[in-house]
Amino acid sequence: MNKVKIAAFLEKDVVLKLKNLARLTNKSTSFIIREAVNSYVAKKAPKKEIGIIGIASSTEYSDIANKKDEYLKGFGED
Repeated sequence: MNKVKIAAFLEKDVVLKLKNLARLTNKSTSFIIREAVNSYVAKKAPKKEIGIIGIASSTEYSDIANKKDEYLKGFGED
């Protein structure tokens, strides 16, 4: 995994809590910050929606709107 160094300003009380958490969990502050940012981004980043329009092509039924009665003839009949 390629990592890029960034800088951010945090409130002093948050940094104290972060350092305390790092000490209690035996993890680095950097690891905790990366974990938190990864989690936040995973939750907040827009999900790519998969659309159904255009996923398949068919020339056989390209006129379905014009010939709907012909294609639906007998549909639903026993």
